[in-house]
Amino acid sequence: MNNKLPIKGIVLFIPKLLISWVVVHLMAVLGVFLAVAYPFWWFFFTENSVCLLCKAGIDGYKCPFCRTIINKRKGVSPKNLTSAVLNGILIFVFSVVSVGVVLGEGKILNKFGFPPVPKTVSFLIPSKGQHLLEEVFPMKIEISGVRTPINTVQADINYDPEILEVVKISTEDSFASIFVQKLIDNNSGYVRLSGGLPNPGFFATQGIFGTIFFRGRKPGVAEIHYLPTSMVLANDGRGTNVLKNLSTISYLILPEREKENEVTMNKTLTLDADVLGASVDNTQMNFFEDTQVLGDNTEKNTVVSEKRKVDVFFEKLEILDRLIIEGWNKIIR
Repeated sequence: MNNKLPIKGIVLFIPKLLISWVVVHLMAVLGVFLAVAYPFWWFFFTENSVCLLCKAGIDGYKCPFCRTIINKRKGVSPKNLTSAVLNGILIFVFSVVSVGVVLGEGKILNKFGFPPVPKTVSFLIPSKGQHLLEEVFPMKIEISGVRTPINTVQADINYDPEILEVVKISTEDSFASIFVQKLIDNNSGYVRLSGGLPNPGFFATQGIFGTIFFRGRKPGVAEIHYLPTSMVLANDGRGTNVLKNLSTISYLILPEREKENEVTMNKTLTLDADVLGASVDNTQMNFFEDTQVLGDNTEKNTVVSEKRKVDVFFEKLEILDRLIIEGWNKIIR
């Protein structure tokens, strides 16, 4: 029997808690207006008014506002103008406290990531072009639309391995200073470059993260896709993925081959000291094995980012709290 009492108490407490939560938000919006209107309401509709202390008090006790003994059977309306004014002041105090609760609730929601940082970043699509067979050409991994500082980028790219092959990944001129993973799989047509930079992160209109050098292996149209596992993480302490959309690039590989001197020049420009590795400057740090990954199982190496589950209710609640606070800011100003 005793074990059932706590369960019953919890069941009864939850509806009361929800009602209180609704009342707090209503008071935060309308409380001050109710406080001002209350004495006028009492004056015209005395019998339909309620003294809050009489309503909450116990029969036989004296109401501090009405200065009379509480008798709920005879009604709980304010007995005089003073009581009506004091009830209005009490409503005003409740409304101020409610605004404080809403303000605190909004700060807590912001701390837990509500509202989430908007997705604004995109990988830029290079101009569509055509290249000769065996020609080595670059494709920049470039981002734009950065509206909040970012600190991590993961570019996962898929291409047709029958038409294209990757000969090199360069991080020269990259805004990132730390690189943790570089994968090249010319068997399945997969490339990954992941890295970033420490606080305060990167914040600019657009920036180059890296450059992939492709070689045309076979004539045809080659499509290059950014995969859904690509990420651009905000420097917000929660690692919010702000990547808005994924890009697709098309290149036409012509059947004509490059001339021998052009091939030699391309090799000199792209495959200099580090034939199949990543080119970096002295300020960058690498934490991957500097070898090309051929025929590797990319499913093992693909780290799928765990998307943060956003509760729609809390998003709407944060919007409501923000509207209430912004409304009061406009009134105060």
